[in-house]
Amino acid sequence: MSHWLYLSPHTTGDTPWRCHWWSAGSTPQQGSLEQAAEQLREHGFVLLLPMEMASFHQVSVPARSGRWLRQALHSALEEHLIDDVEHLHMAHGPLRERRHCSVLVINRERLQCCLKRLAEHGLQPSRMHIDADCLPQDRPRALAWDGRWLLGGSAPLRLTLSDQELGDLSRLVPDGLLWQGAQAPGIDGLEPQHWQAEEQPWQVLSQGSLQAIDLCQAQFQRRTRKARPWRLALLVLAIAGGAHLLQNIGHRLYLEQRSDQLHAASQSLWQERFADEPVTADLARQVRLKQRQQVQETPGVALRLSQLAEQWVASGGALSMIQRLDYQAEEGWSLQVSAPAFADLQMLREGLINQGLSVSTDSSVRDAQGVSARFQIKE
Repeated sequence: MSHWLYLSPHTTGDTPWRCHWWSAGSTPQQGSLEQAAEQLREHGFVLLLPMEMASFHQVSVPARSGRWLRQALHSALEEHLIDDVEHLHMAHGPLRERRHCSVLVINRERLQCCLKRLAEHGLQPSRMHIDADCLPQDRPRALAWDGRWLLGGSAPLRLTLSDQELGDLSRLVPDGLLWQGAQAPGIDGLEPQHWQAEEQPWQVLSQGSLQAIDLCQAQFQRRTRKARPWRLALLVLAIAGGAHLLQNIGHRLYLEQRSDQLHAASQSLWQERFADEPVTADLARQVRLKQRQQVQETPGVALRLSQLAEQWVASGGALSMIQRLDYQAEEGWSLQVSAPAFADLQMLREGLINQGLSVSTDSSVRDAQGVSARFQIKE
């Protein structure tokens, strides 16, 4: 018999969660986590978390991501998330056409605290799902559950909306939703085309959870320990030790060979650039001395930078942002500059020219954050 535990976002007093728990064919019970643990402690169960704890995304990754899929998901989502991806847990569904998949993102520390609290009561879920992701995916759906509306199904979103929020956002609700609940939503401006009375919404979530994304992935994946014969363990240990030794030997030989190649290349480059100066045995020390000499022979970089900053401000540079700045003696400044529009970059260039500077631009690019270009300012 299957069992489910749902942690409601609606809390009262000092209680962290208001729990709902049920088994197949039964009516949900409500109470505290301690009360739920008394009945679920001896059973495997599915944990349902509220959509308020997570965010839902549709992601496209490069083809053949394979074993690097999680890194590809991080790269695809890091610009769309407020929090640092290192603090988030990402659980993905199956790949469609080997490139597209759905992803649920949840704060890792918050999920860890939740599981730790359950473990203190002897509870360990076999699967974890988000309630809005558990709507059957045969069509777009909206389900009345726990005092709010869950939106999902085959629709490309997962949301929870109160009646007031549903009224405010009624024009953005996907068309063709199948509305399920004890009664149809009585909201001005929202006329459901398809309505189905549903007195047991928990059963809808139980059935839809079979197609939902399981949060038990990566570090949250349950690992079952299996007893293995000691002989097999010794064999695996011997193979692993031999492989590690061979890897260390090969790595050392490669590093020695690579070091000799780099040293030879460095000597060749030194002779090419400084033909009148012989190469000493300690090439690294010779390079450091040369760098100090060049720095001493090229004073005034800080002064030039201060002057450039004053000219930049006087030319309308407050509208732009410098992403990267490089300086080379006799060549001048190279700056990667971003701004809201190309007109701002053009105004900045003209202002610098009016300040008496020789300015050229190239590598202009437009993206979602605005525009960017490379400024080359000759000395």
